[in-house]
Amino acid sequence: MSFPPPRSWAPPATYRPRTIVYVLAAVSALVLLITVAVPIGIGVLLYRGDWPPTSEAAAGAPTAATGGANGAGDPYFPDYGSSGYDAASYSIAVDFDPQKQRLTGTTVVRARATQDLESFYLDLALPVTRVLVDDVEAEFEQQGFQDLEITPATPVRERQSFSVSVSYAGEPGELRREGVEDSPWRAGDDEWTVAGEPESSAWWYPANDHPSDPALVDVSVRVPTGYQAVSVGRLVSSDAGQETDHDTWHWRTSEPLPTYASFLAIGHYELKQGESGGRPFVYAASTRYSAEDRVRLFAALERTPALIAEIEAFAGPYPYSDIGGFVPATELWFAGLETATRPVYQASALLDDRFGEELLVHELAHMWFGDHVTLLQWNDIFTNEAFASWAYWEVVDRRGGKPADDELDDTYARTKDERGFWQVTMIDPGPTQLFGTVYVRGPMAVQALGNVLGDRAFGALVRTWAQGGGTRSLEDFMVTAQARTSTDLTPFFREWLFDPDAPEQTKANGFG
Repeated sequence: MSFPPPRSWAPPATYRPRTIVYVLAAVSALVLLITVAVPIGIGVLLYRGDWPPTSEAAAGAPTAATGGANGAGDPYFPDYGSSGYDAASYSIAVDFDPQKQRLTGTTVVRARATQDLESFYLDLALPVTRVLVDDVEAEFEQQGFQDLEITPATPVRERQSFSVSVSYAGEPGELRREGVEDSPWRAGDDEWTVAGEPESSAWWYPANDHPSDPALVDVSVRVPTGYQAVSVGRLVSSDAGQETDHDTWHWRTSEPLPTYASFLAIGHYELKQGESGGRPFVYAASTRYSAEDRVRLFAALERTPALIAEIEAFAGPYPYSDIGGFVPATELWFAGLETATRPVYQASALLDDRFGEELLVHELAHMWFGDHVTLLQWNDIFTNEAFASWAYWEVVDRRGGKPADDELDDTYARTKDERGFWQVTMIDPGPTQLFGTVYVRGPMAVQALGNVLGDRAFGALVRTWAQGGGTRSLEDFMVTAQARTSTDLTPFFREWLFDPDAPEQTKANGFG
């Protein structure tokens, strides 16, 4: 990013921000809610110039009702995701050959059509060899980097549940997407990790690769004996195949997640398993780290249950059935990633005394803000990163440490004269600034909103939002916040989310 966000800590130069990233609510319902629950000003403010005027357009639906589009209608990433159906689950079975670094797989996608479909799309960059729709051979064509167009023998009808089986094989490490410098597929010293945001699933399984369509994930990975495979959810078994020279690692989630919150790692890892507070946990760290370093890494990961309990105090019950954490030795281009149930952490960041605790809280807070409550479009990133960053302020405040209001005042003082910082708005940061100032401007806005609403209303807002789940937009959040107060929040949101300059330091803008 062009403007590094000021922080209370000075991250090492190796830290780099991510360059990365339920049913869509009908706009008519949103308009009704605006009309009934909030002042007219908010309704005008909510209009975003690049917002499509109908829910079909927001979902990227084509004009013709007989074919899905090769995109979910996202203004920043037009070819991400697809339309015409809601994915329910992905059953992923892959075989990885470490010598050839070749991945072979078959994934079964279960979905429900939201319109008549003579054809539809999935996102997959690896070469496809066969496609079945409801166990019948289907025609297919791969287009661009990741668009897989599928034409079933018999059209899928609206509201029909259907399955798609895709067989594929290739070398993920050879994939190069134009304009994407940091590939989510990372290799190094007999170890491979695929994780990233806003995209990563296209490197290893076909999906509707957009956060507006979360789904369940079941992952089986066959590897030579001596290798381990780590993913999201619960470890069902580590030798499901019962072969003498290969092991099949089986992981399964019990709750849906956005595709970017899935990951796969293959290599040599030490795993620690058990149960804490009634939740199974799996922590894993690469054996490329020394035994002494792994002790330190596991000590950090094992803070997870206590930190989850601290977040539950204001966000409500943890939304997943499993907990964990994972530290690979492959070089990552992010300090941490909110892969559901089991965040991926960069070792040096996790062990940094200035940053490790904040990193843990941030990624774990994403289990609520980002993985459980998912984005409608990528320009809604505020609802993910602002709350995950603010969560650390709140945790420290509740411990009796630095008050969150002091964090707001100090951060504002450091940034108020930085013109470039404020020119990146929260309502429309742009695709190149998605993961920039939101980490700093975002938590300031959240804390300021809390001051305007008052502790009781703000606490109810945070908990209601975090527990609601499903796909939500920043506009949805503004409407939800307005419903908690009779004060017109239009000027507040204009200052903090829309205007490309620093808010005035006034009580109306959330300052003491």
